[in-house]
Amino acid sequence: MDPAHREALKHTRTIFLSDGQPHYENLSALPEMWWVSVKLSIEDRLLADEELMDIVADRCRAGDCKFTHYDALHHQHELYISFPVMNCDQGLAQRGWVMMVIGLAEHYRMEIAAGRLSVDRDYVFGPRT
Repeated sequence: MDPAHREALKHTRTIFLSDGQPHYENLSALPEMWWVSVKLSIEDRLLADEELMDIVADRCRAGDCKFTHYDALHHQHELYISFPVMNCDQGLAQRGWVMMVIGLAEHYRMEIAAGRLSVDRDYVFGPRT
């Protein structure tokens, strides 16, 4: 991956909306871009946004998640929720990343409950037909 593409990915669209608009995060402080992604099912569309964050945490606890370098799966495929993680010690990387994502899911659950964020359901689940 060329350096320009890597740099562009550090200012990335999340799966969230803020005031009805897509939410972007500046991830330039992360030395390496890694992502933990959880696959959803089409039936998960029926869940509330807070419940989707619970699903992310539960699936991460169960080890039902994927790790990718630089490319978040939610940018490429429907039915994925991805969170960025830091490149930590390789021996503890995946376990540490899962714990970080569980914490992020709990944080975003509180942000959703407080009305500051919502899940961009069309972006995550694809356009409704």
